[in-house]
Amino acid sequence: MSSYVSSNVRLENLMMTLRTFMAGTALGVLAVCAVGCSMTKSSTLSAGMTPDQTVQAMGQPDLKDNIADPNHSGASVLRYVWLDSGKAAIFGSDERVASVQDVETNTKQHVEQQARAQSMPHAFDPIETPLNYMFFPLKAATIYFGAGVNCVGGGSCQRPELPLPSAPG
Repeated sequence: MSSYVSSNVRLENLMMTLRTFMAGTALGVLAVCAVGCSMTKSSTLSAGMTPDQTVQAMGQPDLKDNIADPNHSGASVLRYVWLDSGKAAIFGSDERVASVQDVETNTKQHVEQQARAQSMPHAFDPIETPLNYMFFPLKAATIYFGAGVNCVGGGSCQRPELPLPSAPG
């Protein structure tokens, strides 16, 4: 009888440990999903929006200017440009968004990264390079997790730039 009770206690302890592990895993997956969902927060521009609605959706534009109206010669229309998201809203004469365009930006940081990457060729290290590739998923997950925490904390919500898998560091 004693061995029967002992095996029941062991089974109960095992089941309790398993439930605790599953609950922790579910909580972790829920946290990762919350961070992932916060990263996919995207402000969209659509035709027919007023300038105030575009500012509300995208924040203050980096550039406000007037350009020649493509539909009418001699007329000019308002254009808002957001460099971080790479979007430009061109308003019609009725002060509504007539078209949304993608703009390519060469920010200072992006230009510096390109120059740095071109100036230093990466030498093959028989030990470090395979380790960089092996641990790259962990490194990428950490970078994305940090960007998600930054977004949830009220910072800028943008997709982080990942280094090359062969890059040291």
